[in-house]
Amino acid sequence: MEHAAPGLMWARAIEHSAVAQSVRESLWIYPLANTTHVLAIAMLLGAIVVFDLRILGALGAGRAADAARMALPVARLGFVFAVPSGLVMFIAEAAAYLANPVFLAKLGAIAAAALNLALFHASSFRRIDDWPDRAPPPSAKLAGAVSLAAWTLAALCGRLAAYF
Repeated sequence: MEHAAPGLMWARAIEHSAVAQSVRESLWIYPLANTTHVLAIAMLLGAIVVFDLRILGALGAGRAADAARMALPVARLGFVFAVPSGLVMFIAEAAAYLANPVFLAKLGAIAAAALNLALFHASSFRRIDDWPDRAPPPSAKLAGAVSLAAWTLAALCGRLAAYF
């Protein structure tokens, strides 16, 4: 096993596993995971952008609760496919990804988006049915802006990570 920083030894172990070797050597596994990941992120980000823009007032038609009922199941489905497909790609080159500052920025943006999501669902979102038709509370607008920024940054870093 090559020398790696002590903090990356677990990543090297993942890379040297039989599963990771199969991912790297297969003609189909990595490309299928990559394609699935891109499509899943399109679903996830597309639904989030629609909902966030509705909260921010850019898509003023309809109630925010109705937008949530339509967009959030699509976002959840995208997430369900994005995570395992992303993990398949990650295990193939775990140490290299963890040494990539752009990939680490992606993880940071995802963590910020997840924290924002948890706070939003624990607070403003609980009262979404009570929001006036066109005026979500300021805390919801802030959450929408943070979400839009964090998920956009995560997607950009995900695409740029291959070039650094």
